[in-house]
Amino acid sequence: MPICRLIVLTLLSGLWLWAGSVYSPWAEDLDPRLWLYDFLFYSGYILLFWVLLETGLWLRRYRDGMASLRAQFTGAFLLVVSGFVVNLPGWIADTEIGWRWHVRMSIEALAPYAVPAHADVRHRVGMLLVDTQREPCPGQSWLWLGRPFGGGTGINLALVHGSRNTVPKSPQTEAFRFLHMHENWWLAYQNPDSYSVETDGTIVCVEGRSVASHAQGLRFIDSLH
Repeated sequence: MPICRLIVLTLLSGLWLWAGSVYSPWAEDLDPRLWLYDFLFYSGYILLFWVLLETGLWLRRYRDGMASLRAQFTGAFLLVVSGFVVNLPGWIADTEIGWRWHVRMSIEALAPYAVPAHADVRHRVGMLLVDTQREPCPGQSWLWLGRPFGGGTGINLALVHGSRNTVPKSPQTEAFRFLHMHENWWLAYQNPDSYSVETDGTIVCVEGRSVASHAQGLRFIDSLH
C-alpha cells in the first residue's frame, strides 16, 4: 500500500508539472485561465506537503526495518522524483540557470526567428512561449516572452538576437538591460516605469547596457525611475 501511494503521488506530480508547462494544450491560448493557475498554484503546495509527509513515513519505516530493501529503494526513488518534479517549476521559472537551460534547449527552434519580423501570434518555440516578434532596432529580432496563463500580457522579458560579443542595441537606453544567454541570443529586461510608448515616430537605437546577472535584471524590471 505505501508503494502504491507513492506511485500515485509521482504520477500526480508529473501531471501537475505538465499542466503548468508550455507543453499543455492551453499554454498558447490568450485566455488567461486564472482559475486553473490558482488551482495548480495551491495544489503544488499540497503535493509538496504530501511529499514531506511520505518522506517522514518512509524514514520511520526505514528506521524500524518495516520494509524490504527493494521496497525501501523504490520508495526513496519515487520520493526523490516527486520532490524534484514539484520543486522544478520554481527553480526553472526565475533563475538564471533555468533561463539559460531554456534557451540552450530551444536553440534549434529559435534559429528561424533570428531574422527580424513582425508577428502577433502567441506560440511555443522550443521550451519558450513567444507572444510577439518585433524589430525595434534595424537588424535585431526581438521575441517578447510570455508564460502559461499569461494571456499574452507579457512578463517584461524578451529574447534578442544579436552578436554574442556585443550588447544589443536599445531603442530606449533607460528602459532596457541585457544579459547574454547562449550563442547570439540575449535576454532583455524592460523596466515598465521607464519605457515610453509615446514617441515622435523616430527611434534612435544606441548601444545597450548589460547586467551582471539575472537577479540584477529582475531588480531592474521592478525598480522605480
